[in-house]
Amino acid sequence: MTTKEKIMDVALHMFSERGYEAVSIRDICGEVGIKESTLYYHFKNKKDILDSLIEKFKDHINGLLSHIDEMDGVPHKKLKQRDVASSKVLDTYMMDSYLFDPFCNLMIRLMMIEQFHNEEIRALYEKTLFTDPYNIYMNVFKRLALQGAFSDEQAEQIVRQYHAYMTMLTFKYLLNGELTDKRKKAYAKEVHNLMRGISL
Repeated sequence: MTTKEKIMDVALHMFSERGYEAVSIRDICGEVGIKESTLYYHFKNKKDILDSLIEKFKDHINGLLSHIDEMDGVPHKKLKQRDVASSKVLDTYMMDSYLFDPFCNLMIRLMMIEQFHNEEIRALYEKTLFTDPYNIYMNVFKRLALQGAFSDEQAEQIVRQYHAYMTMLTFKYLLNGELTDKRKKAYAKEVHNLMRGISL
């Protein structure tokens, strides 16, 4: 890890625990073990660190969405209900590469705090925690509807219920206390049980 990466990593941990305003440049330097002049070599100020974290997060999310869009463009064989629970969209992208990813998890925690002080962060928080996941779930279930699993109207109803429950699980297991393997396993188990319980 480079000095710049370490500064960003330490700052993110501190911002996500205390909030942006409560953390000083001196705090960050003390934790990293560098002089303030070293930090200013890499960043203009504390806001520049926050902006860099936001940019990194946006790039990561945009990369995930691009992969999901590519998957939607590929013809799929007829899916069975049990296949959805283990689909790449839900497991690989929504869990492993987003909600379970330590960087993304800390960014969500940071956004939970800063949404009240920063309009850009509030909009990003709403987009990445609510709007994007809803659209991803809708794509998955609309694909099943096209294959005759259920009607479009049923798909929309299922997605509304599914998204609400998934959001609750996200806050219960992944944003409430430390992100541990035990919590991630409990989350995944409930998600897969939810998928199996959906009546097609």
